[in-house]
Amino acid sequence: MTKINGESYKKSIKLNKEQLLVNLKDFDYEDIGRCVLYENDTPAAINGNVAILTLKEKFKDAVNLKYITFYLNYKDIVRQYIYDKAVGEKVKRLSRLDFEHIPITIPLVERQDKIIDNFIKVRKKFKNDFELLEKTIDLVNKYTSFGVDGLLKLK
Repeated sequence: MTKINGESYKKSIKLNKEQLLVNLKDFDYEDIGRCVLYENDTPAAINGNVAILTLKEKFKDAVNLKYITFYLNYKDIVRQYIYDKAVGEKVKRLSRLDFEHIPITIPLVERQDKIIDNFIKVRKKFKNDFELLEKTIDLVNKYTSFGVDGLLKLK
C-alpha cells in the first residue's frame, strides 16, 4: 500500500466499503483474478489493471459478499477458468469480458454464511497450527544450534 497526496487522492478512482477489488493483471497465474472485499469506511484510491465490483441492489439480501470473495479466490472451476482465459507471456491478463463470464453458483444465503463460517474456522486453525509449528521449529533450532564447545569439553 502506498500513501498519496490529497490532490492525487481526489482525482483517483475509489474503492468503497462493500465493494470487491479484482486483480486483472499479474506476473503469475496464482494471483490473477483474485479479489478482496473492502470493509473499511474510508474509500481507498486504487490504480492498476483492476476491476471494482458492486453488488446489484436486488441481490443485497441474497448474496454474502464474503462468499463471493471466497468463491472467486478458491473454487477450482473458477481458478481453472481464469487459468484458461488469462493471456500474456510475462504478464498475465484477464479481460473484463472474460471475468464477467466466470461461471458462478450461488446457494441460499444461509448456506453461503455457513460456508464462510467454516472457512474462517479452518483458516484460523491453520494459522494457529502454523504459528505453533514455527515456534516449535524456533525452539528446536535454539537447542540444536550450538558449536562444538557447547557439546564437548576441550582440554
